[in-house]
Amino acid sequence: MRTCHSYHPGVTTMWLAGLGIKILAWRHGLTSAQLLEDQPIRPGEVSAAVTAGVIPLALVIALCIALTYPLLKRLTDRKLALAGSLLLALDPFHLTYSKVLHVDGLLATFMFVSTLFLLNHLSEDRRSDLILSGVFAGLALLTKSPALFLVPYAALAAGTYRLIVEPETPRAAWPILRARLWKVVRHLLIWGGVAAAVFVLLWPKMWIEPLQTLRFLRSGMTFHVEEVHTNPVYFAGESTFEDPGLPFYLATVGWKTTLVTLPLAILGVSFTLLPLSGRREKWIRWLLVAYAVFFTIQMGLSAHKDLRYVLPIFAALDVLAAFGLVQSTALIGKIGLFKRRRWLPTALLTLILVLHGGVVLAHHPYYGTHHNHLLGGSRAAREVLPFQDQAEGLDLAARHLNRLPRASQARAMVFPLGAELFHRDFLGYTSPGPEPWTHYRVYYLNQIMRGLGEEEWQEAWDADRQRTPLWTVSFDGVTYVWVYGSPPEKPAAGGAEFDADYRLDEHIRLTRYRLSSETVNPGDTLTVVLLWEADGEIQEDYTVFCHLQSTDGELIAQRDGPPIYGVRLTPTWRVGEVIEDSHDIYLGDEIPPGEYELSVGMYDDETMKRLPAYNSAGQRLPADRIVLGDVRVQAPGTSDR
Repeated sequence: MRTCHSYHPGVTTMWLAGLGIKILAWRHGLTSAQLLEDQPIRPGEVSAAVTAGVIPLALVIALCIALTYPLLKRLTDRKLALAGSLLLALDPFHLTYSKVLHVDGLLATFMFVSTLFLLNHLSEDRRSDLILSGVFAGLALLTKSPALFLVPYAALAAGTYRLIVEPETPRAAWPILRARLWKVVRHLLIWGGVAAAVFVLLWPKMWIEPLQTLRFLRSGMTFHVEEVHTNPVYFAGESTFEDPGLPFYLATVGWKTTLVTLPLAILGVSFTLLPLSGRREKWIRWLLVAYAVFFTIQMGLSAHKDLRYVLPIFAALDVLAAFGLVQSTALIGKIGLFKRRRWLPTALLTLILVLHGGVVLAHHPYYGTHHNHLLGGSRAAREVLPFQDQAEGLDLAARHLNRLPRASQARAMVFPLGAELFHRDFLGYTSPGPEPWTHYRVYYLNQIMRGLGEEEWQEAWDADRQRTPLWTVSFDGVTYVWVYGSPPEKPAAGGAEFDADYRLDEHIRLTRYRLSSETVNPGDTLTVVLLWEADGEIQEDYTVFCHLQSTDGELIAQRDGPPIYGVRLTPTWRVGEVIEDSHDIYLGDEIPPGEYELSVGMYDDETMKRLPAYNSAGQRLPADRIVLGDVRVQAPGTSDR
C-alpha cells in the first residue's frame, strides 16, 4: 500500500533511493521519523540522506548511458556510437536530473534504452532484444506515466520497419502483407506482455488492488492534462496560471541544448533528407526524429507544464547530433584540400566533443544553470524560461551564513519552496515566512520570477532592493540568490566570561559561560550564555535549566527551555560543534537584595530526570547541578560601583 503515493508512480525511484537511504540510516543510526524531520536531526544529515538516495539512481542512469554505446554500435558504427553516448553522458539538461532525487532522469534513460533495444530487435530480429526492450519499457512505466508514449511509438517503429524498410518482395501481395502484419502484432504482444509483467511484479500495490491502482493512475493523468499547475509558470517574461502552450517546450529545447548539440542535431536531421546514407540508417534517424517530435507533442497537449517534462527527447537529440557530427566531419574530409589528411575528420570530431565537454563541465556541479550560448546564454534565457528549477545556489547561501558569527543562533527567512532545501544545510532556524525577529532574508530567482507567494514578501523585497545585499550567488552573469540582513548580536556582549570544565552525562561538556552582569536589580533580566560542546552523538532531546537559589535552597528565579530557544535541540548537535546557548532569567520586582547561587544543568522533559553532572575530576555533583557562582541582587535604586 505504501508504494502508491502519486500517479507518477515513481516505483523505481522509490526502490532505488529507498535502498540508499536505508543503508545510510542503518550506518548512522537514524530513524524514519528523523529522516522525515518529524524528530530532531543534525544539520546536513537530511542532505546526506538525499545524497545516499541519489547514488543508486545515478549509478543506474550511468550504467544505462554506458549501455547506449553497444546498442548504438550495433545500429550504426563505432564512431557514431561513441559520439552519441558521450554527448548523452555530457548533456547538461540530462545531468541536472540525473543527480537529484526525482523520477525524470530515470524515466528518460529507461525510455531511450527501451527504444534502442527495440530498434536493434527490428534490425536484427533477435528475440532477446525484444524482451529487453519490454523490460525497460516496464521500468519506464513504473517510473512515470508519460512512458505510455512507448506503446504507440513501438507500434510505429515496428510497423514502418516491417512494412516499408524490410520488404524486398512486392508489398502488394496480400499473403505477404498479412504475414508481416501478424509478425508486427505478435512481437508487439510479446513486448507489451513483458512490459506489463515487469510493471506488475515490481509494484506490490498491483498485487493487491490492480484495478483501483490503474484507476488512480488514470485520474491523475487526466487531471494534469486538463488542469494547469497550482503554482504559476514563468514564460516569455510573464508569470501566469495559464497554459503557455507548445512554444514553452520549443524554447526549452533551444536553450537547454548546447552550442554544439543544437546545430549538430539540425544537421543530423538535414542530412537525412539527402541521399548520403542507406535505407536502414535513414529509418533510424527518422524514428529518432519521430521520438522527439511526437513526445514533445504529447507533453504539449497537457496543460500542466514544466521544463523537465520534455527531458526524454534530449537523448534522441544527442544521437541525432552525433549523426550530424560524424557525417559533417566525414564530408569535410572528402573536400579536395583535405583528402590527404585522413586524420582530419577524427581530429575535428574529437575537438568538437572536447569543446562540448568544456562548455558543460564549466557549470559543474550546477548543470541546470547552463543555457545555450548560441541563443544568448543565461541572460537571454532569463527573459523566456524559468530559472533555478533545482534551487541552485541556495545551498551555497546556507553554507556562507554558516561561516558567519553565531550561525547556530541565527534565523533566516526563505520562501517555503526554497526553505525546504535551504534548511538542510543551514545551522540556524529557517523560517518559511517573514518574521520581525529574523536575522537574514534570503530571496531566490525562481521565487521572484514566478511571484511565488509575493503577497507575503513583496514589501520586504522592495525595501531590501534599495540596500546592498550581504551576499549574492550568481551563475553565468545572472544572480540566483540574494541575502540581506546581518548576524545576530552577541548575547550578553561585554559581560564577564568565565572558563568552565563540566560534563553532563556522556557527551555534553560546558566549556565556558558568560553573564550579562554579576550584579543586578530587582525587575532586571539576567542573561546567561552557556557554551556547550558535544564530543559524541546525543540521541535524546534535553531541556536546559538556569536557576537562581537563595542560601537555604529556595528557588528565586528560573529559566527552563530548549537550547537557543528551540533553534538547535540537543539531538541536532554535531560532534565537536560549540553551541552558544543564551537564556534570559527575569528577576521579579519583589526579589529581596542579597547573594544568590546560579546553577545550570539539563533534564529529560518527559521524565523530569536530570542528566548526571560531573566536575573536571569526574566527581558527580550534588543534585546534578552545575553551580556557576553567585549573582548579587542589590537594593532598588542602588548603583553598581
